[in-house]
Amino acid sequence: MMFRYFILATSLFFYSNLNAQPKLADNIVVDVPILFAPLKVDPLSLAEELSADSLVSDDEIYYKDCWNSSQIRYSQNMLPSKDEMVAITFVGAHDSPFFPPVKGKVISGFGRRGSRQHTGTDVKLNSGDTVRCAFDGRVRLAKRFSGYGNLVLVRHRNGLETIYGHLKTICVKVNDTLKAGDLIGLGGRTGRATTDHLHFETRFLGEPFDSKKYIDFDTFALTTDKIYYKNRQFEVDPVRFRGKSRNNNTEQVFLAAVDGATRHVICRGDNLWTIARKYRTSVNKLCAVNNIPRNKILKIGTVLLVN
Repeated sequence: MMFRYFILATSLFFYSNLNAQPKLADNIVVDVPILFAPLKVDPLSLAEELSADSLVSDDEIYYKDCWNSSQIRYSQNMLPSKDEMVAITFVGAHDSPFFPPVKGKVISGFGRRGSRQHTGTDVKLNSGDTVRCAFDGRVRLAKRFSGYGNLVLVRHRNGLETIYGHLKTICVKVNDTLKAGDLIGLGGRTGRATTDHLHFETRFLGEPFDSKKYIDFDTFALTTDKIYYKNRQFEVDPVRFRGKSRNNNTEQVFLAAVDGATRHVICRGDNLWTIARKYRTSVNKLCAVNNIPRNKILKIGTVLLVN
């Protein structure tokens, strides 16, 4: 009998203590291992809660009030300075889903073609095939243009512009607002073309770059969430810009601050465990964010995403 009273009294003691604990505030995290990073407020996450119309998009920052419906290129004085690095993002408050303009075989890529520069990617199609808009945007040009034939140029909110050339028929007009996947026109071979195909091109402030840097034309899917621009060069990894010291401490600080994201430039002696400890995160999380195995050999100068 005494034993039963002891068990009952013990149960009541623990129950009363459990209920007597103060209620935790919503912003307090309990039982979080010390290696996990503290909760941070992401400005982009907060921005996504606002109406898209209330946000200042990247194209408004880069292009200001420049809206030309006759020319592709821009004045050279609009380009960022030679030392300025710009991060063009596909993910964030101004992102939009990607839709392949047309699915077909790539018959000619970006680069030198004889004595001239081929500024886009040519994708085979049949005459009259549907050509669709790659991202949400607004039509800046819709006309016959030099060697492009019938051309449509769309400006996107992240600052990029995409071009659709050699169209048989243009189905949009200047100032039309489009969603990714909306009809641009019908494919053909107008302008300087020897076969039916789409000339697809990506530009930033009039400067063309290889669309394969962010699109896999075998799977027709995005391969990255950012493109970096500096001195008329475009890279997925910012440390690949020519003339940059990979071990420059100033550059490391700049990379860590770019776009509000935390990046770590690999230095001598670094490994996943020491990096995880430095940023109060875990090796598993580092591997997941960077899509690498735990036994990955880290090369000095490469960039590791931390959050």
